[in-house]
Amino acid sequence: MVKFPFRSRFLNIICVLLLMTAATVNSQNRISGTVLSAEDSTAIMGASIYFDGTSIGVSSNQDGDFDISFMDNNSALIITSLGYEALVLDASEILKNPVDSKYYLPFKREELETVYLETDPWSRSRKLRHFRKEFLGRNYAMYNCKIINEDAIKLRYSPSEKSMKATANEPLIIHNEYLGYAISYRLADFELGFQMNGGLLLPYSTYFAGSAYFQPLNKKTGRKVLRNRDRSYYGSSLHFMRSLYKQKLEENNFAIYHKRFQVPTYKFFNISEEGKNRKIELLTDELSILYDKTEQSAIVSKNTFTIDQFGNPSPPEAILLKGIMAEKRISELLPLDYKIN
Repeated sequence: MVKFPFRSRFLNIICVLLLMTAATVNSQNRISGTVLSAEDSTAIMGASIYFDGTSIGVSSNQDGDFDISFMDNNSALIITSLGYEALVLDASEILKNPVDSKYYLPFKREELETVYLETDPWSRSRKLRHFRKEFLGRNYAMYNCKIINEDAIKLRYSPSEKSMKATANEPLIIHNEYLGYAISYRLADFELGFQMNGGLLLPYSTYFAGSAYFQPLNKKTGRKVLRNRDRSYYGSSLHFMRSLYKQKLEENNFAIYHKRFQVPTYKFFNISEEGKNRKIELLTDELSILYDKTEQSAIVSKNTFTIDQFGNPSPPEAILLKGIMAEKRISELLPLDYKIN
């Protein structure tokens, strides 16, 4: 038995929810339709239609028409345009009428400013520094990642709750030079919790939710960027989920620990087939994960979840990650359809 040296200076918990819903569909389906305004049924040109967390997406033409293909996946279809509320549809809904359907987007209404009884003592620059670190990541990749429209982010710190919340009235546009992606991220929720440690107020837990669409940042992807992508992939939650789906954790250098001791790899996993997906049940509250004998993470699951062939878990809220996997934030986030070079 090998003792597992799981240590972490601070507890950093992140659950990136990409609004993914489970579906089992046939390979290479095509979906076509028209995006219209719910107010007057006029066509919406240039609406973005994409599968959440992927690089699979198109734009509607001048008549609001679009056509998109996809493979078996757990991702929701997002239809969005500036000035309108986004439409989020799971694949099972879409496949009921996959051809020539009409999708109506309601106008986005102006929200009244919230009145707070408690004064926010922090400056915007201080809150932005915390937001960048916890949203983009605390690693080297963060310095090659920039949020283009930071003015869209609203931030507020609550002294009584020791927490900072963020919202955005439009998708955040992120240029990730490290991985070579332009990411459109719809921030649904963000909360950063703090606690006192050694007389200092320090970040303790991070939670954010949203949906992401990836596009190439440049026409040609350089070798350095390709190496960075592979480096971010190995040991990531995406790598782990794909390995669990194929039941190749050991072959991909993942070791499993329970209560600080290494255990047989699949002892605490109940894995069954659900169509082309894998249904996963954790038979204990928490398992520790060691990648390549150095990178320490953990997975907590209270409910069963499924993994599709891309390595996309659903429902995402059923899983909580800790450690290195959790610390790989937006600056090291890869699309679900990413392929190893």
